[in-house]
Amino acid sequence: MLVLGAFALVGCGRKPLPPLSAMVDAPFLRAGSTWTYRVEDTSFGRPASITLTFEKDDVYKGIGVLSFTAGNETLLYDRDLNFVAAAAGGKILREASPSLRAFDFPFYVGKEWRAVFTFQDYIRTLSWTPVEVFWKVKEYDLVKVPAGDFRAFLLESRPSTNWGISREQIWYAPDVKQPIKIHRERTAAHYLGRGKEDWELIQFALK
Repeated sequence: MLVLGAFALVGCGRKPLPPLSAMVDAPFLRAGSTWTYRVEDTSFGRPASITLTFEKDDVYKGIGVLSFTAGNETLLYDRDLNFVAAAAGGKILREASPSLRAFDFPFYVGKEWRAVFTFQDYIRTLSWTPVEVFWKVKEYDLVKVPAGDFRAFLLESRPSTNWGISREQIWYAPDVKQPIKIHRERTAAHYLGRGKEDWELIQFALK
């Protein structure tokens, strides 16, 4: 449930300011809901389209998770929509323990948190431990993407320790129940290598 706070008063002729405060809890998802993103990455030859489909509630290593599919991969997230593991062909490809913790519900402007985790890339036989990332909810404002205009929280991280991301911004829209926009700048230390990536929601369907 989204709870809106007070609106700022502005002078005559000026654009109204966005809500000063809002609070939102983790979303409830129904099986069959889908989100399609346009992804541009400097490591790609051209933009890609990626569709995320929520399949079911599941259990991974004794912990309740949310199970999604994207292409030929099964993606597991915790209840706060944080990445836990990716699998394909019955094998775990990548894993974060306990999770990436880019999200820490409930959200409200000004909230800060520290994410500490380990990350394993079993395909490349690489690991990062420990990883430390500091996050902050910077603002709650109207954001335009190809799928429409939505009120969204901007989450921003400071340069991380032992992770290889110099800048990351995530716009989470409560009405969509997923991020609608992501900007990420990677260094050579990241498991995907140096580069930039941008995600924008182009369509979605909630069940």
